[in-house]
Amino acid sequence: MRLKSPTSADGASAAPAEKPTSYRTVGSLATGGLLVVFGVIFLFAFGLGSENHPVGTFVGLLMIVAGVVGGIYPAAFSYSEQLVIRNPFRRIEIAWPRVDAVAARLSMVVETVPEEGRARKYTIWAIPVSMHERRKSDRAAAKQIRQLKAEAARQSAGAGDTGGYGGQRSRHHDPIETMAFADQAVAEMRDRQRACSTSVEAAPATKVTWTWFTVGPFAVAVALVVAAAAGAF
Repeated sequence: MRLKSPTSADGASAAPAEKPTSYRTVGSLATGGLLVVFGVIFLFAFGLGSENHPVGTFVGLLMIVAGVVGGIYPAAFSYSEQLVIRNPFRRIEIAWPRVDAVAARLSMVVETVPEEGRARKYTIWAIPVSMHERRKSDRAAAKQIRQLKAEAARQSAGAGDTGGYGGQRSRHHDPIETMAFADQAVAEMRDRQRACSTSVEAAPATKVTWTWFTVGPFAVAVALVVAAAAGAF
């Protein structure tokens, strides 16, 4: 889903011109939420029951962390001057002049212009590419084209009667509305890139930072599961 957010990616207030388009999928949010719910159930069932089961307890903890880190947290934010990618373990900030290509094939990928002698590719975790959704959108687009052709034929056949009271008006169809989610994101990001007037020389360098507040809990949860399975608890 695409959301117009009133705040920046970090939660700070932003000027109206800087309100980003936020990209995340309902499926990822739902999956992450289900993992959190089942993780809480595991945590209480195996950790607070009459008998403690360390492996089940820490598996529940791992499910909670994985649901938040892999399902709820990831997002992408398209600003007027830059693209911010919030992946499970990394945050990437790319100024639009430094974006060389945006494509959605097997996954949503952003490729940068060469910096320090090499180009880089970054996958957007929050925007999955669904072949099923793409085929469904292709069928919807073909259906709209057939409807428009049929409507145009009816209007040309009864041109003298369509302008009066009760005549059928042609409807405007936005092609982007029939696109798959990933293809919509590609089209909108390319529009943002074209609208950005900053030169490559004036654009800030691409910034990639590890998000330790997601790496740390995930690593600890995995370590606890391994230790419990090895009999340390």
